[in-house]
Amino acid sequence: MTRARILVVDDDDTIRTTLADIITVKGYEVATAESGETAVEMCTENRYDVILMDVRMPGIDGVEAFRQIRVHQPDVRMIIMTAYSTQELEQVALDEGAIAFLPKPLDIQKVLEVIGEAVKKASILFVEEQGTLAAALAPMLEAKGYSVQSVTSPVNALELARQTAFTVVFIDLEMQTMGGLELYLALRKINPTSIAVMLSKMHTELEKIPITVMPKPVDPEVVLALLEQLTRP
Repeated sequence: MTRARILVVDDDDTIRTTLADIITVKGYEVATAESGETAVEMCTENRYDVILMDVRMPGIDGVEAFRQIRVHQPDVRMIIMTAYSTQELEQVALDEGAIAFLPKPLDIQKVLEVIGEAVKKASILFVEEQGTLAAALAPMLEAKGYSVQSVTSPVNALELARQTAFTVVFIDLEMQTMGGLELYLALRKINPTSIAVMLSKMHTELEKIPITVMPKPVDPEVVLALLEQLTRP
């Protein structure tokens, strides 16, 4: 099996070297760059599955480097690291297509978890108050290479969405604390690229809003077929 290729970009020698060593031990192929300019140049010559990018560096910053890298590698998975986290900066990074935003000092276990999720086929979030659907489907989806997370409240869903750009979000349309449509619109403001699938016991038509509605109870094979369709390159 081909090892996933990771690029670590940070102007701090200690952070860059330490991260590279830890990630290498976990079985990944790792390269490093000390600046955004170097990272852009490396990405014109080599392909990477995941890039860990510091935001504040001499020369071009991490977000601008990401913009330039996407010209050559539009599908690369970008993880932003910064000691200067603000909601505005997080939003800019997610709007540009970053899949996660990690504050410094880094939680190494969290870094490894995010990398592990990033190299999978796609990231899936279930938002349902009971959590039963996610529990039932997660083993099958993870076996197919998907990264699966679930939350039982809209508030937690919004918090998680600010850290991770999910590929597909399944939302219970009949939640009590916040309507599914209201949550969808809030999630869209955070990450416009996420695809929403509404879960409903009743046949529901959402006029003028391009959302897939899936009836409950859910057929696992239908979920799998839909994900294959929605996440197809």
